[in-house]
Amino acid sequence: MEKRILEEELEDLQNNVLRMGALVEKALYESTRALLEDHADLAEQVIAADDSIDSLNTEIQDQCVRLLALRQPMAGDLRAIKTDLQIAMDLERMGDYSESIAKAALRLHGERTIHKLHYLPQMVELVREMAHNFITAYDLADIDMARSAAVLEDSIDKIYKESFQSLTDMLKADPGTAATAIQLLLAGAHLERIADHATNIGESVIYMVTGLRANLND
Repeated sequence: MEKRILEEELEDLQNNVLRMGALVEKALYESTRALLEDHADLAEQVIAADDSIDSLNTEIQDQCVRLLALRQPMAGDLRAIKTDLQIAMDLERMGDYSESIAKAALRLHGERTIHKLHYLPQMVELVREMAHNFITAYDLADIDMARSAAVLEDSIDKIYKESFQSLTDMLKADPGTAATAIQLLLAGAHLERIADHATNIGESVIYMVTGLRANLND
């Protein structure tokens, strides 16, 4: 009886993490679309929706504490709870960075310079793919998917470095673009940090399944 109750509570916890993951994926997609396509209304929706992500994170943290205190889980169940706790924290940060991208999109509203920066859509596409694959790896407890998704990080880092150089060159050539360049630099940095936190999720999945710590940044 006690074991069945624990299993149901663990399933409910996982479902909440997946709900949070879906909200974060939506925030990432919509904030980057707002950035690339200059959709101010969509950016404002992302900012308003961040409270839902934060609330779900708080609920998950509370669930984990209750399970640890009341059920005294062992072995795999304990790892699952620790993983859910860590993943929720990473998802919350990914949501925060998505909100920051939306705010950058609002500050860039009406600017056309962004459409000349070919690297940004590439970086957005890779970060979206990485986030989706890591969240799916968690859902399926698939460590092979977690490891393969991490390969994308090298490409993201390379594009980020290229973007930094491109924006620096733009700023040198025309100091009047400083305000725009700063917002684009921030947006690129936020995307890079989202990729880092997504990679953390992959490492958590490997720990959850195997009990081994992995560094997917190597």
